[in-house]
Amino acid sequence: MGPTSRASPQPSTPRANLPALTGLRGVAATLVFLRHIDADVGETLPVAPLGNIGYAGVSFFFVLSGFVLTWSAGPVSRARFFWRRFARIYPLYLVAIFLWFVVAGSLGKIGEFGSKPASILPSLLLVQAWIPTQSIYFGWGGAVLWSLSCEAFFYLVFPLVHSRLAARSNVARIRLASSVLAPTAAVACLAGAIDPRIDLAAYANPAVRVGEFVLGIVLALLARDGVRGTAGRRRALAVLATAWFAVPIALGYPYGDHQGLIDTLTLPSFAVVIFLVATREADGGRVPGASARPLVYFGVISYAFYLVHPVALTAAGELGWFDATTSAGLALGVIGGFLLAFACAAALHHGVEQPAHGYLLRAGRRSPGQQTIPIRHVPEHRPPPPSDVPFTNATSTDGSSASVTGVVSVAPTDRV
Repeated sequence: MGPTSRASPQPSTPRANLPALTGLRGVAATLVFLRHIDADVGETLPVAPLGNIGYAGVSFFFVLSGFVLTWSAGPVSRARFFWRRFARIYPLYLVAIFLWFVVAGSLGKIGEFGSKPASILPSLLLVQAWIPTQSIYFGWGGAVLWSLSCEAFFYLVFPLVHSRLAARSNVARIRLASSVLAPTAAVACLAGAIDPRIDLAAYANPAVRVGEFVLGIVLALLARDGVRGTAGRRRALAVLATAWFAVPIALGYPYGDHQGLIDTLTLPSFAVVIFLVATREADGGRVPGASARPLVYFGVISYAFYLVHPVALTAAGELGWFDATTSAGLALGVIGGFLLAFACAAALHHGVEQPAHGYLLRAGRRSPGQQTIPIRHVPEHRPPPPSDVPFTNATSTDGSSASVTGVVSVAPTDRV
């Protein structure tokens, strides 16, 4: 295959499954968990370095969402794409809304932060993040449901954004993504400098967060095209990404309440990690640690963990697990809260999420077929990227055709 050919590991091959990325979802979910226990235990246990910026785990999820949807893209109608997305997230999301009503109601917390009845209807409609009132976007489910409102918007725009980016050269993709990411990141950073309330509203707003999703799309398109980089450059990127992550950690102490700033600073590290891990696995390599079975399983149930961990932490708090006066006792309480959330997540994943997802997918297949809607045909060949781009455009190891044609899809193994 010539140097101008586009190379792409095809989603239908076994290499389309990237278990290490699934494992990293568990790491991101743990970051969010640490954020939500930081206020209770941060003065006694050393969770502050990551607890201060734990909300950045959601940024990782947003970038990964764009990556996985693009990596598994293939021919399907838009109607079926949207149905698959609905089947994937909404049944468990609906259960989480109801479960929080039971917990908050039984404990007398209705009306408190994260338990505002006015937020229930917007949450059911997945529009709460568009309403710039904290009692709405953080109003229900322990203040974590807002991110699903963002995801719903991302799914809505994905067919359009994916088609526009897939039809362009790699350099044009990077430029177009930068034209989205730069202004949204600027708004996120400036919001914190203006007023904390504006910072939070911008933090939860789908239009501000869409740049992270677009970044994930571009990373996946580059990976599908065979962009890899030399071994030396990849090692250098890994070292730089690791070193750079120390910057938001350090700034998390004085500026941890500036969510937009910290999220923006974590993006380079997150982007590099996702790209390097995915391309290594796509080429048949292993990622020690991230691909370990226990962590991969945690990643599989991470969506349920994310939704249910406020319930588990609320229950643990009511049981006094965070009232210990010693570090050892408090650590046991935190571990207990984590294990309770993990157990609840596993039960919900196997008892609700998987069965409902499968049932809705089967129901969708029984419905009358929809006409496949092409997004855009991508040319078989395009000029190679300029030499100033710090990657090489390599062919895939299996020599597969590089064209990406037609429409979007999500593979059954998708864990976004």
